[in-house]
Amino acid sequence: MNRCPICESPNNELLYTNSRGKRYLENHVCSNCGFIYTWPRISNAEVSKLYLDGDFSKEARKSTEPDLDKFIQTEQYALERIHHLEKKIPSFFSKAKSCLEIGCGAGSFLWLLKALGHKVIGIEPDSNFVKPVQKRYNIEIETVMFQDYPKGILFDFICNFHVIEHIIDPRAFIKEIYTRLKDDGYIYIECPTIDNIYTGSLDTFFWDVHVNTFSNKTLPWLLESEGFSIIELFMNRGFVSVIAKKGIDKRFKKDNKQRIIDIIKENSKKKTKKSLFSNLNNKLKIRLKKYL
Repeated sequence: MNRCPICESPNNELLYTNSRGKRYLENHVCSNCGFIYTWPRISNAEVSKLYLDGDFSKEARKSTEPDLDKFIQTEQYALERIHHLEKKIPSFFSKAKSCLEIGCGAGSFLWLLKALGHKVIGIEPDSNFVKPVQKRYNIEIETVMFQDYPKGILFDFICNFHVIEHIIDPRAFIKEIYTRLKDDGYIYIECPTIDNIYTGSLDTFFWDVHVNTFSNKTLPWLLESEGFSIIELFMNRGFVSVIAKKGIDKRFKKDNKQRIIDIIKENSKKKTKKSLFSNLNNKLKIRLKKYL
């Protein structure tokens, strides 16, 4: 049954059907909380094939392993995130901390944390992708899905960047993070947001590997509903970022379906205008060629 993955409401509306690669993809918006999600959901078997077998690296990362350009790029992004942490929670990393990154990819963020004296562990399902990462950075990486990582190990700091939009059950994912975090620990999450169409077009913003689309309201609302208090909500490189810790303070409300629909309508208007101007330019070019 088609239910919202974070509030379980059966009430929803089909929002958009175009996606990256000119593929048909149904994104629905929840009538209760404004969360956007794809339906039907992919199966657990498809998830395993996508991430454990390396299909995601081949299709989305466009490479079975990171090259030098990828390392340079991710090291720059990692440095930006470290600077955000130093500004938002300056005293937290004054002592060595145990840090876990879920979906660590090229491992650059963990490498910087390790260089600052912290104990780091990464989780990245694609074993082939992480081989050059371990060789370059000499960091510990477990090639499993997060839910299969050994229980009972608690961390001071848990982060994931551009991971939660891929998770079939995002609420269960946040619950799992909560149980693995120390009581005085912090989390740091970054993902795309419908509040900023970072690709410039809805037709490329929506993507079949992104089964969830958060907003600047639904992400912090989900975290607060699972026992976190938001320390900071901010934008980084066009993506929504949240730093939070365990707590009972609640500042965020669920989103509104109509607000989400209005965002889609507004961006669809931009698409129509862009298409119109493109057609006019093509006609002008054809006419000019006649006189040249």
